[in-house]
Parts: sequence; C-alpha cells; structure tokens
Amino acid sequence: MSGESIFVIEDEGFVALQIKELLEKNGYHVTGIMAYGEEAIAMTEKTPPDLICMDINLMEKLDGIETAKKIREEHDIPIIFLTAISDNSHLARAKETLPYSFIIKPYNDRELLASVEMTLYHHRIDQELRESMERYQAIVDNAAESIHLVSCGTGAILKANPATVRLLGYTSEELTRMVLGDILELPAGTTKRWEEIACRPDGWSGEVRFQCRDRSFREVELYSRIIHRKGVPDAACMVVHDITGRKLVETALREANRKLNLLSSVTRHDILNQLTVLSGFLELSVPEVTGTRLEEYVDRELNAVGIIQRLIRFTKEYEEIGQSKPGWNRPEGIIRELERAGTYSGLHIDSRLGGLEIFADPLFERVLHNLLDNTLPHGEHVKNITVTAEPAGSGLVIRWADDGIGIAGEDKEKIFERGFGKNTGLGLFLAREILGLTGITIRETGIYGKGVQFELAVPAGAFRYGGQTDSQTSRDPA
Repeated sequence: MSGESIFVIEDEGFVALQIKELLEKNGYHVTGIMAYGEEAIAMTEKTPPDLICMDINLMEKLDGIETAKKIREEHDIPIIFLTAISDNSHLARAKETLPYSFIIKPYNDRELLASVEMTLYHHRIDQELRESMERYQAIVDNAAESIHLVSCGTGAILKANPATVRLLGYTSEELTRMVLGDILELPAGTTKRWEEIACRPDGWSGEVRFQCRDRSFREVELYSRIIHRKGVPDAACMVVHDITGRKLVETALREANRKLNLLSSVTRHDILNQLTVLSGFLELSVPEVTGTRLEEYVDRELNAVGIIQRLIRFTKEYEEIGQSKPGWNRPEGIIRELERAGTYSGLHIDSRLGGLEIFADPLFERVLHNLLDNTLPHGEHVKNITVTAEPAGSGLVIRWADDGIGIAGEDKEKIFERGFGKNTGLGLFLAREILGLTGITIRETGIYGKGVQFELAVPAGAFRYGGQTDSQTSRDPA
C-alpha cells in the first residue's frame, strides 16, 4: 500500500462516505464519490484511478455492471463489486466485466481492506505479466527466423510467427489448420512420425526439408525444445533457420572442387608418367656417361626428377585437406599404429596421452606421421620420443619431444614454411595447414642441443577424453 488512488461508485451516500473514510484512514487516496454511471465514466476518462469500488445499483440509466463494462473497454482498471445483489443473473453479467472481487453487503472493514490490497497486488502482477508477454511476442513477431508451436499430443501447428508465413507461403490461418507432417519431409530411412522425433522430451535438432505452399522445398536447420504443463510435455517450440542458399552454394562448391580435383588428378598422373619416362632414359644413360664429366650432370638430373616426383605427390595430399568433415581422433592409437607400421629400429616412443581425443581434420594422422618423419632424419642421434598433454587455460597443450640435436633458434619458425628443409620442405608446412582447420596451432619450443619439442595448442572444446559425451565437453565442435 503506497497511497494508490481509488474511485468509489456507490448510490447510497452514507455507505459511500463510510467507504471513503475507511480507505483514507488506511492510507489510500479516494479520487471521488459518484452515484451516476454516465458521470462515473466521464470522471474515469478524465482521471483514471488505480482501482474502482463499484455498486451494482446506481442512479438513472446505467447500472454498475454496464458502467464497469464501458470503463473496462477503454481502461485496464481493476474493479471490485460491492453490492447487496447476488442473484445468478447479475453474477453472470458481472463475470463478463472480469472483476477482481465480488463482495456481498453487509461487509466488514477487514474484508474490504483485504480485498482492496489483494486486488491491487494481483493487478500489478497481471500488468507485469502482460508487459512481459508483449515483449516476448514482439521478439517472436519480428524475428528473422521461423518460430512455431506444435502440439506434442496431436502434432498440430498451434501458432506460427510472420517469418514462418514468409518462409512457407501459407497464411497463419492455413498453418493452424495443419499438422507438422504436412510441411516436413521425412529423411530417407526414417520410420517414425515427425511428432515422435521433434516432440521428444529431451528436444531435437537437425537438418530437414520444409515443403512450401507452391510445392517447392526449403532446406532448414530445426531446433525443437519442449514446453511442459503440469510436468507433462505439452508443446514443442521450434526455431527454424533457412539454409537453402547455403546448401546451394555448398553443392556448387563441391561440384567445382570435384571437377578441379579430377583435372588435377589427370594432370598429376600425366606429369608423373612423363617423369617416369625421363627418369628411365636418364638411368639408361648412366653407363654411357660413367667416368666422364657428364656423370655429375646426370646424377643431378636424377635427383631433380626425384624431388619433382615428391612435390607432385604432395599436391595429392594437400588436395585432400578439408575435403572431409572434421571428427574425433585418438592420438594414442595413431602413434601405436605408426610404431607397428614403421621401421624405426632403436627408437622408443613413450606416449602418455591415454584416452585423449582431438577434434581435427581426418588427415590428423598425417600430422603425427610428419612429426615422426621430421624427427628421424633431423634428430641425428634420437633414441627416445616422449608425447604428453597438460591443461593450458581453457585449452590443452600436447608436447612431442625427442632427445636429438634440436633445431637452431633462427630456424624454429622457418621449418613450417613451404620449401624449407632437406627434402621437399612440405611436411611441417602440411602439418600446420591440417591443424589450422580446427584452430589448433603448432610451434617448436625445444632447446638446441637438447632436442626438438613441438607444442600443439588445442582450443577449448576441441579435445575430450574417451567415454566423455559431447555435453561434457566445453562445446561440441560438430
């Protein structure tokens, strides 16, 4: 109670004064007393109160119910009926005005004050609720994304926002006469009804197709979350993002890449064939030039042919980067496979990664292979490789360290550049490119003379441990 204004509409003067005195004594402000419906409406129009105490019996034409109805048509003012009339017909008419309370005379002061206080409180809560609903409705109506409600019991579309109308071409009225299955195309191999999938208690998300009014289709991402009523799934709120344009671009890019890869493959095959021919003729010429000045030239030519062949083969590896979706890779398993497949006599790899999994391009295996290939020829006297992992802020650092000679300070960054190195100079360049696809960085931090140490910095969400679900990772990169 904080001095709210109350308008008393009562035809009995003595009763009206009693009500006024009681309300003012308890801190309320009475804006006026009126016995005529028409004048009460005019006064309310001029100075709207916070609450109206209304008798049903009033003087002249309009009774309290008609007066309340006209006031409620123009103003959101809570009304308490305070009357001696309580027959069923008057009660039925009074309900239509949505009164907050109906007190039968004679009443006691405590009953009236309690009713006034509770009415003001409930009206304030109702106003806040309406304002909140209006804000959310404005967000939904102006959202660029399609949003609609679907009944969990029947699959019927209960409500659709303007973006849904624009996306599908149906009117709001048409959509509310349809069920979800009328606009959604089931994925191939699906046997369940859409209501069973999209109205699951734990929600649902995925890519589907919507059929429009003109029978065309739109590719969309659908996100469904359940609204419960009394603990039971009642409706699914579905947010739909149109990805048709993106899908068309992806298809066009895939086709362009397919054609480019085909051209690259054919060209690479033809070049390698010609290099094989060239290498063959050079090998045949070796006996003819042995012991002459030309022997050195032929050796250099054969070496150049070998380098060109390796460079051409590298283009095939680089061509495969990013062609497949990233996924979870287990480094420990890859390292063990490299040990079994390689011929690294006298080399011991101590991997302590356990069940660690890294979210990376499928060519992640090639990264570890390149690190191993880099260690053997450049480490000179490498006997041991140690692979460990430890947290670094919200991310993770994997360290690949050996006990070889190491890398000089001026070369630490150069080793990742294309063309630097004793062979093709592409191994570590390729490794950095593969890792960069999922935000993983690589650098060399070893001490020259004590061995190489490669550090792979894995961002949050791009690592997890075996058996861990996606919800337990900091984010799901997939």
